[in-house]
Amino acid sequence: MPFFVDTSALFKRYQVEAGTAKINELLENARGDLFISSLTIIEVISNLKRLFEIDHLTTEEHFREQRLFFYHDIENLGVTALDITAEDIIRADELILKRYMKPVDAVQLAVAINNFSDRPTFVSADQKLCDIAKSEGIPVINPAA
Repeated sequence: MPFFVDTSALFKRYQVEAGTAKINELLENARGDLFISSLTIIEVISNLKRLFEIDHLTTEEHFREQRLFFYHDIENLGVTALDITAEDIIRADELILKRYMKPVDAVQLAVAINNFSDRPTFVSADQKLCDIAKSEGIPVINPAA
């Protein structure tokens, strides 16, 4: 069964918080069936950088280690990054017209919907986004719940 993991859930792997143990277990047991959008890559790096540079919660060395760990995971856990297409943007627009959501969330959900013939399990730590995914008929896992 494929899992599409959005940034809010994946980030828990690199910053310990509620849901970290659950996301670690899912990532380590779902080898080859893990998908993210290409947008997730830059979102994770940006969030890690924010912890260091803006929030001062980590050091520059820790940021570099987390970043390397993230790229190591992509390679070694069999994570597939799906490129964002024009069709994804159109679907994101349709999702926003149905129910307000942040543009990035709409793109994440659109990529999950458009890239699979059978709906993947959508993994997100954003409960509102999980609720919207459910309304689209997509099974969800919220590691923070």
